[in-house]
Amino acid sequence: MENNIKKLRKAMKFSQEDLARLTHSTRQSINAVENNKYDPSLDLAFKIAHALNVEVDEIFIKKTKTDEENYVLWCEKYSCELWENQHHKEPVS
Repeated sequence: MENNIKKLRKAMKFSQEDLARLTHSTRQSINAVENNKYDPSLDLAFKIAHALNVEVDEIFIKKTKTDEENYVLWCEKYSCELWENQHHKEPVS
């Protein structure tokens, strides 16, 4: 999961230490989340959002699926086909 913490934090003129204190966390935790090395708990995510005066979904961005994840292997008793991962399945030609 990617995030906008650094940009939002700098706009508020907060250091990582400032944000850590406001969220009752550690600078190391804020650094790890900010650098996409750790996904925060929901509690920490909401605390960060509150401290930065934004909604949670303004901070965190879910990575898009790769092309490979958009397909599933559809198998019946004697054969398998690659199908596009949609609500209705259609074989990939």
